[in-house]
Amino acid sequence: MPENRRKLLKLAAVILLLTPYLIYIGLAIYTDRGPVDYATFMDIGGRLLLGGEVYGENSYYPMPYVIIFAAFAWLPRAVSLALWLLGPVLAALFISGGNPLVLLFAPVFGHFAGGQSAVFGMLGLWGYRKHTQSDNAAGGVWLGLTMLKPQLGIIPLVFAAVQWWKVLRTEKRIPRQAWMFVLMTALIYLPGFLILPDWPARWLNSPRPLFERALSGFVPRTLLYIFPGQTGAYWLVLGVIAALLFLAVWFFARKQISLDLAVLWGFVVNPLVHDYDLIQLVPLLDTPRRMLAAVLLSLPGWLVILFAYTNDSAWYAFTIIAPGILAAVLWERTKDRRRERINP
Repeated sequence: MPENRRKLLKLAAVILLLTPYLIYIGLAIYTDRGPVDYATFMDIGGRLLLGGEVYGENSYYPMPYVIIFAAFAWLPRAVSLALWLLGPVLAALFISGGNPLVLLFAPVFGHFAGGQSAVFGMLGLWGYRKHTQSDNAAGGVWLGLTMLKPQLGIIPLVFAAVQWWKVLRTEKRIPRQAWMFVLMTALIYLPGFLILPDWPARWLNSPRPLFERALSGFVPRTLLYIFPGQTGAYWLVLGVIAALLFLAVWFFARKQISLDLAVLWGFVVNPLVHDYDLIQLVPLLDTPRRMLAAVLLSLPGWLVILFAYTNDSAWYAFTIIAPGILAAVLWERTKDRRRERINP
């Protein structure tokens, strides 16, 4: 197929698949009714603008994100709605190289329809993944961006810290990427103390409880049905299974845990990630095989969004996405090794 024709078909597919997103935004602006989570975030931001209490019911975000909420609450409502809802979708399109299939990845639409806030985790991972070398300062900047939503920055940060430790141990110095990460994180977090000096205590005083509806980690959500109430047994079994799964991935990956494998493992076992946070996996879908696997794995999620949105139990369908992509990546690496043995 000629290159120009391929590009036109790709553009047509993007326009076609983007149309439902644009119609949704148009209706939200026309009715002045955004998704419930968007409304919650704007309420939190509005309270900050008015000098009210920002850490109350449904307020589980660190102060840097509350400041972002306030900025969007200050904007005209139509502009705020359009930017908040469409921004993450366009970011996913950009990261995927304009691949229209990313618009069929159910977590992208789920994040959009819920008016959610995982976009910086996705962008941060995308940027860090392109600059993982320990002396690449840009990687530290992108990694710092993931800390706007800390639960999405934990695994990338641990992966980076291991690389930094290797440099420190062998070269007796702290790599530039680590310094830049510290600087970026400070720039993100320190302004919040000027507004509310004791915000960490207020934020941590009301931690978000684990509940069935949002959990996307296959292991922690499954264990909720076995150990209701999150008892000590729940956390013990979760820790044991997480460790065993990590060892299994390490074994099948020939003792080489890549960033992609670490992030996918985290999405399987982390009790703090939710269905909409799965858009952070978009940067990993950079091969046709991975993208196709992700879209197919998310088809049950589309059925939930369209026909069972208010059924909390139905959202269990999203827990199969990360394990499925993890299996696909491991299989992909196995095929690559076999190909290298055949064609050294």
